[in-house]
Amino acid sequence: MESLDVDNIIEIDRIRTVLFKYPDLLSIFEILIIIANNRVNDEKPTTDIPLEEYVEPELSDHSSDESDDN
Repeated sequence: MESLDVDNIIEIDRIRTVLFKYPDLLSIFEILIIIANNRVNDEKPTTDIPLEEYVEPELSDHSSDESDDN
């Protein structure tokens, strides 16, 4: 499976541009990007989804739906 990279998100570059004036915040932001990449790529896909038992819904018999106001 190809690893994902949140650095490819366009908004990330815009945020970097804004934070360029604030080197401390930019450093923290870069650390957040690294953490986000690690977490996104550490997720394991689920291949075995448990099937739920099908329960037949209770349907109206229609006679109870008719109103006597006609």
